[in-house]
Amino acid sequence: MANSAQLRNEIAAGKWDDKLRALYGDAAQEICRQRARYCAALEQFELYFGPGRQVQVYSAPGRAELGGNHTDHQHGEVLAASINLDAIAITAPVDEPVVRVVSDGYDMITVSLDDLAVKDELKGTTDSLIRGVLEGIQKHGGKIGGFRAYITSDVLIGAGLSSSAAFETIIGTIISGIYNDMKLSPVDIAIIGQYAENVHFGKPSGLMDQMASSVGSLVHIDFADVAHPV
Repeated sequence: MANSAQLRNEIAAGKWDDKLRALYGDAAQEICRQRARYCAALEQFELYFGPGRQVQVYSAPGRAELGGNHTDHQHGEVLAASINLDAIAITAPVDEPVVRVVSDGYDMITVSLDDLAVKDELKGTTDSLIRGVLEGIQKHGGKIGGFRAYITSDVLIGAGLSSSAAFETIIGTIISGIYNDMKLSPVDIAIIGQYAENVHFGKPSGLMDQMASSVGSLVHIDFADVAHPV
């Protein structure tokens, strides 16, 4: 972890450019845009949660489907690829058993770790996705804890790029990083994201979107055993 102000200065000075190129390509204009984007996200985190915190940064991409449309529902095979449009999160752990998340342009969401039950009145909301990922990690034997996060996303909503899967993946990856030493596998994070979307959010989605976002790159997925995709 690094102090938020220090990290912002390092990004602005180009010290993170290699990591940005790995995510977004090496076009100079894009790297400049991403520097500004990450610095703005750090500023927003400080605005909502205060300056001087030790923070971590996470990314989860949207995805493009190359072949096998909806065959994940039918025990089939798909080809999918992550893209260089992503959600990024600036986050910090807290001792309080409460998660507070601000997504760019939306009100703050507060979730108590003491009450992660499915709530019908929250179905179809971002609140339900956060709650579902937290409960799903518990069901998989993972550790959870409180954190603060500011999330901004370039993954267009309603454009078929799986903005909800990117959101589920980034929440799962935050918890894996902060509380589980990054030991939750990409497949586990995908399955947990699907659980959140199916059970808490109330959408009967397959697993392709979450797998493509969580595993990343170009991925071939075999859903012959949907509980244990390869």
